[in-house]
Amino acid sequence: MKTPTLTNPPSPQTEALVRQLSKKRIEEDLRQYLKLLDSKVREGKIHEFLASHSYFFNGILDLYSHSPLYSKIKLGHDYEVDFAWLNHDSFGAEWRLVEIEGARSMLFTKSGNPSAILTHAIQQIRDWLGWIHDHAEYVRKLMPKIDYPWCYLFLGRRCEITPTNQKKLKRLRYDYSMQVEIHTLDWFARAAANTAHLVGIDGGDWRVPMNALSHRELKKGVPPAAQKWLEVNYSDWLLQQRKGQRKSVAIINSELDLT
Repeated sequence: MKTPTLTNPPSPQTEALVRQLSKKRIEEDLRQYLKLLDSKVREGKIHEFLASHSYFFNGILDLYSHSPLYSKIKLGHDYEVDFAWLNHDSFGAEWRLVEIEGARSMLFTKSGNPSAILTHAIQQIRDWLGWIHDHAEYVRKLMPKIDYPWCYLFLGRRCEITPTNQKKLKRLRYDYSMQVEIHTLDWFARAAANTAHLVGIDGGDWRVPMNALSHRELKKGVPPAAQKWLEVNYSDWLLQQRKGQRKSVAIINSELDLT
C-alpha cells in the first residue's frame, strides 16, 4: 500500500485567505500591483491593494508575529497614518507607522533636488512624531506604550532614480534614519516576491491576516498574544540602543540599495 504524503496541518491562527495563497497567486498579485504602479494610480488605489495583501509588507512586518496590520489609523482629528503594526524584537515592543504616496510621486525633480512631495511627506511624518509626543497619554490608549515609533515612507519608482540621485537618496536616508526609512513603491514588489518561498503545498502558514484591520478594530485592543509583549518592562538603556540600531540599519540599507 502506498504511504500517504504527510503535510503539516495549518495553524489554528492561520486564516483561510493565507492558506489559499499559492506561488501562482503571488505572481498574479505581483503583476496586478506593478500594473497599478505603471498606470500611475493615485495613493488610494495603492493603499486599497496593500490593505488587502498584507504579505506585501514581508520584511518589515513579521508575518509570523501576533500583531496584524492596521489601516488608516487616526491621530485625533489632525492626521491619518496609512498603516501601522506593533513590532517586537530583542529591544522590546514598538510601533511601526507607514506613509504611502501615489504612483505619480517623484523622489527628485529633473534638476536633482528633493521633490515637493518627498519634502512634504518627510515633514508629515515628523509632524506625526511631534503630535504623538505632545499627546502621549491619548495615543497610548490607542497604541499602548508607543514611544519611539519607526516610520516608513514609500514613494516614487526605482527606475526613475538616476545614479546621481541614488547617492542623494542614500544621504537622505542616513540623515533621517532616526525617524523614517525611505523606499520606492517597487520595494513592495520585491517583498512580495520574497514571500514565495514561505508558501508550500498547503499555502501560507503565518498568523498575520491577509486583510488589514481598521482603526476601530485597533481601538478594541491588540491581540492577547501581542498584549503580552507590552507587559514586559525594558530598561531605559536597552530602549536607547534602539536608536543606535536605526543608524546601523540605515547604513546597511544604503549599501544593499534596498529601494
